[in-house]
Amino acid sequence: MNFQQNNLKLATSPYLKQHENNPVWWQSWSDDVLEYAQETNKPLLISIGYSACHWCHVMEHQSFENEEVAKVMNEYFVCIKIDREERPDLDALYMNVVQLIHQSGGWPLNVFALPDGRPFYGGTYFPKEQWIELLQNINQMYHHHSDKTLEYVNSLAEGLTKMETIELKSAQNFSQDKINETFEFWQQQFDDEWGGFNRAPKFMLPNAWQTILRFGFETKNEECLIQSKITLDRMAFGGIYDQLKGGFSRYSVDPYWKVPHFEKMLYDNGQLLSLYSNGYKVFKEDEYKTVVDETINWLKDEMLSPENVFYAAIDADSEKEEGKYYVWKSAELKEILKDDFTLFQKYYQVDEFGEWEHGNNILMRLSDDEDFAEKNNLSLEELKSIVIKWKNTLNPIREKRIKPHRDEKVLTSWNALVITGLCDAHQTFSNDEYLQLAENAISFILKNQWNGETLFRNYKDNQTTIAGFLDDYALIIEALIKLFETTSTLNYIETADKITQEVFNQFYNHKNKMFAYKSHYDTPLVNETFEIYDNVISSSNSIMANNLFKLGKILNRQDYTEQAQQMLANVEDKIFDHPTGFTNWINLYLNFSYPFKEIVIVGKEAKNYLKEMNNYYLPNSVRIASENETLEITKNRLEENKTAVHICENYTCQIPTYSVIDALKKL
Repeated sequence: MNFQQNNLKLATSPYLKQHENNPVWWQSWSDDVLEYAQETNKPLLISIGYSACHWCHVMEHQSFENEEVAKVMNEYFVCIKIDREERPDLDALYMNVVQLIHQSGGWPLNVFALPDGRPFYGGTYFPKEQWIELLQNINQMYHHHSDKTLEYVNSLAEGLTKMETIELKSAQNFSQDKINETFEFWQQQFDDEWGGFNRAPKFMLPNAWQTILRFGFETKNEECLIQSKITLDRMAFGGIYDQLKGGFSRYSVDPYWKVPHFEKMLYDNGQLLSLYSNGYKVFKEDEYKTVVDETINWLKDEMLSPENVFYAAIDADSEKEEGKYYVWKSAELKEILKDDFTLFQKYYQVDEFGEWEHGNNILMRLSDDEDFAEKNNLSLEELKSIVIKWKNTLNPIREKRIKPHRDEKVLTSWNALVITGLCDAHQTFSNDEYLQLAENAISFILKNQWNGETLFRNYKDNQTTIAGFLDDYALIIEALIKLFETTSTLNYIETADKITQEVFNQFYNHKNKMFAYKSHYDTPLVNETFEIYDNVISSSNSIMANNLFKLGKILNRQDYTEQAQQMLANVEDKIFDHPTGFTNWINLYLNFSYPFKEIVIVGKEAKNYLKEMNNYYLPNSVRIASENETLEITKNRLEENKTAVHICENYTCQIPTYSVIDALKKL
């Protein structure tokens, strides 16, 4: 390969291909590239981003498309471009480096490393002049002050090792009092008016609100329930939600959910399907059903590939302008809507709260339909009919605009989140199309991404090039468990168990009894990494621990339950200081500290009973349905011509009931 040219034409990642015409001699990450760097004694310049990243595009335009800048980069460095969504392992390593140096991070992520990949400096976005100056300084230091460079390498390696050290703690009982205190502390961070947490920018963090909703429901904590509802309402009313088409943007730059960072990510929308479906079960708000319906329709229209799996993301920018596709000028709306404009203006805050910049408006709402209808002397049915008419008028007009770029790679982990979300939507609303979409996607992944030993992370243009990381395995197992609880199809739980065995084979660390992020078959650059902090997506170790708890219950595997307990014990001390970083661990903590039920349904009507039971919010349970006694937990429960529901706790069961209503009374 000729390394003195840009080789990204050979990449499958849409993000890398965005850079294939840069004058920078970009390379994809590979052993060959590292060998070339060592032969030529050039440091690595590693630039990490993703296709929907606004500031990545800005830096590309200012620096990476500039011949003067490219000349300096090509002369002094071996330049490597990485798609963070394809290589989260490298992204996490180098992000930790930048956070150690600057106490903050972000994308684009630009890191300088020795030819073998060990880092010594990094940062995020740099304006052109500052970037050129940095390149020259780094080159000087690397070639003329190698002792200083090595000092930085060793110092960062030590810091990274400390970050990844997890002490093995003795597993014990988990206290209700302690977790209740954690929620009291957490409640102080709620934004009582606008929902979410009291800060800006504001991320939706669906995993946090799943846990808060569950705690509120399970313990009858009114504050947690009220705050969950405010958050669900405000996000659905805000500009962060596409009011015309459905689907959520990544985050809001303000506290009001008004101005989104307009990129739409698959992982947010998959998780929000679950959150709004569960929110509907608790609050019975029609608004939440609309959000789920519209978001799934958006996924079908905009994100579904011909192979029935889902693409990764849609960019924030079109025509080099952020949000241009989504915003409206009031004169344009007035001309389109004519006599309807005055009511539309009030409903969507046009020229009022929704006004943004350059005369553009972000469509958003400040009240629910009941309040708005009453204030404007309309029946609720009339208002709903008018809103549908507006959407049917404006969506085709918006469709004619130049659309933002779509990242058409398929990621296993993100598809798993959508599969889980579609199952939750099916359980809540009994829409068979939702389940069909989920089963189509899992069928593709098990056929194309799983070979019985390795689960692959990415798929694009009939190619899959990267072995999966722990999050791919953990999220697929979670989706398979959810599919089993939704359909009672035995193959789903058997496959979940088989993939779990492979996780133990490839990722388990016997010293700290956690799972490494990368397979043992991969050589770590600096040290073995363990993902434990929940972010917008829950950490892969917390997902695995929750999976093991559920599999332990369903498959009668005490060793799985004990492993989940051990993992929770290892992080327990951290939970109470920083609950937002351990939301999915707190969910597991609730499983151990509050009563958790095994609901076992056996008999000819088991599937129908399961479908009915799944309409209810039962977060503190696993549900197993079978027409016969296939699984250990269903043994000796079959009664002739009857379908029995057994409510059990730690395998100690109450007297069976023979209707869902009677079973729910016992719960």
